[in-house]
Formats: sequence, structure tokens, C-alpha cells
Amino acid sequence: MKSRLSKHLYSTTLVAALLAGNAHLAMAAPAVVAAAEQTQTAPLSLHGAIEQALKTSIDLELLQIDYEVTEYETLYTLREKAAIRLENVNTLDDAKKKYEDAAKARKDLALSEVTLKTTKNNLQLQVQKAYFEVSSLEEKIKLQKQSIQRQYWSESDEAKEKLSALETSYKQALAKLNDLLNEKKDKSWHLETRELSAPLVANLEEAKAQAYKKRPDMMKAVAEKDFAEVKVNYTKDYTPISTYKGKVAVKQLRKSALVLERLKQKVAQEVADSYEKVAAAKKTLDESVLAQNEAAKQYQQALSDYTSQKAVLKDLIEKEASLFAAETKASESLYQYNLAVSTLGQSIGF
Repeated sequence: MKSRLSKHLYSTTLVAALLAGNAHLAMAAPAVVAAAEQTQTAPLSLHGAIEQALKTSIDLELLQIDYEVTEYETLYTLREKAAIRLENVNTLDDAKKKYEDAAKARKDLALSEVTLKTTKNNLQLQVQKAYFEVSSLEEKIKLQKQSIQRQYWSESDEAKEKLSALETSYKQALAKLNDLLNEKKDKSWHLETRELSAPLVANLEEAKAQAYKKRPDMMKAVAEKDFAEVKVNYTKDYTPISTYKGKVAVKQLRKSALVLERLKQKVAQEVADSYEKVAAAKKTLDESVLAQNEAAKQYQQALSDYTSQKAVLKDLIEKEASLFAAETKASESLYQYNLAVSTLGQSIGF
């Protein structure tokens, strides 16, 4: 085992070589190892992960089949009701058979689509979160290893214990991602997506407008209101709206309109909150990257000063600690930004 003095001499020699421009010699072996590791793992973009999860989900396929069956049944019902001639519709019961049954078929199809879309959106969000959790832990493991390599003066086991904990968390996160992809739990990937792009919306109002159209819960509420409106329309055509059935139909329509309005307010608030969180997370990310770059410059200067005996080891230790803290903050900021973008995507409706 090398003594601390020999380790110190070796490390300062290596530092001098790096500063002298011989970094390619010092880093050649790790670079080869890294390249070899990458060739053994399959590339996986976020889009590819989502596509694989959607294609291989049995639950999603079952819901797709249910939707297609409902679609066929709806088409049959609509053709059957369209065949009923208007001159044969003379009573409220006749009108119900023609109009309400057709409206119910359309509503059932819409609700089937809502169930399918809800499951699909939830699965997409789960994949995004799992993907970025794995990516974040990969980055944290890399940073921890780099910090350990820089701290040649330390024999503390604390950093190694943190590294071991990170590696355990990484295995768990990878297993979760692979479970969503229907792969072996320990299959490794070369993750290609680092930073998400926020949904393409011009402003907050456009984001809200998209959410009103695309969100499954909004689609369901609209379908319920449309169905209630059909009942009011045919009821008032074949019986006074003041009758018991007419009043019930009007009340049901009012209720569905209120439910839709309340949901619209909730959706607007959720989208606004998510929109603001993305903006705040992006600001934090940009600031943390700048702080990381500055910390790296200060560390390199301290390393140069220490090598040329212009600074003491304490200064170098402090700058390394500051660099590691800045790197960790930037990594966590990227993770939180990606989560914020994913949440915004779901709040809009993907």
C-alpha cells in the first residue's frame, strides 16, 4: 500500500502533467474504459423509452381493444338510430330511442377514449420520471467518483459510503424503469436525453386552452355535458319543459355545466402552477450551471496555485468542496427542471 506521502507525490505529479497539457496521457485509460462501457449498453432516448412502454403494456392494449369494440358498437348504434324516420317519432319515448340512445353511444365512446388516454398519459409520466431518476443518479455517481479522485489527500470512507448508497439507489431506479419498459430489471442503458424541452406554447393562456381540449378529465366533463344537453333538447321538443321529466333534464344539464366550470377552474390553476414551476426551475438550472462553471474555474486556479506552491492544501480542499457542491446542485437542478417539464406536459394533456 502506498504511504500518504507517496500518494501525495504521485498526485501532484499527475496534476502537473495535467496542467502541462498531458491530459490525454492521464485520461487515456479511463476514456477507453468509458467507450467500452458505452458499446455494451443500448442507447435509449426518452422518446424511445415512452414508445417502448406504450407498445409493450398489456393493460394499455386491453384498454385499446375495449375502445375499438366500443367504437364498433357506437357506429352500429348510430346507424340504427339514424334509420328511425322523423315521421315515426311522435312521443317522448320515441324521441328517447332515437336521440338519447345515440347520444349515450357517443358518450360511452368518449368515456372509453378518456380511460385509454388517462392510462396512456399516466404511463408516459411514470416513464419520464423513472428515466430522469436513472439519469440523475448516473450523473451523481459520476460526480461522486470525480470528487473522490480529486481528493487524493483524504482517506475518509464517508465519500465511498455515499457512492455505495447512490449505486444502490441507481439499481433500484433502473429496475423501476425496466419494469415500465418490460425489460429485465438489471438491463443497462445509455440514456441519450439530458434536458427536456418545455411544451411548445406561446404563453400561459395557450397552455390553458390546450389543456381544456386535451386533458382526459376535461374530455369526460364535456361528454357528460353534451349528453345532458341532448336530453334537454329532445325533451322540450316532445313535452313541455315544465313537466317532471323536463325539469329533471334541465337540472341535470345545469349540474353538468357547473361540474365542467369547476373543473375548468381547477385545470387552469394546475396549468398555471406547473407553468410557473417550469419557469422557476429553468431559472434555477441556468444559475446553477453558471455557478458550477465559476466553481470549476476557481478550483483549477487553486490547483494551479497549489502545484506551484502559491497556495496551501487547505485552499485546494475548500475549492474542491465548493466545486463538488456546485456540481451536485447543477445536477439536482437539471433533474428538478425535467420533472417540472414532465408535470407541465401532463397538466396540459400531453
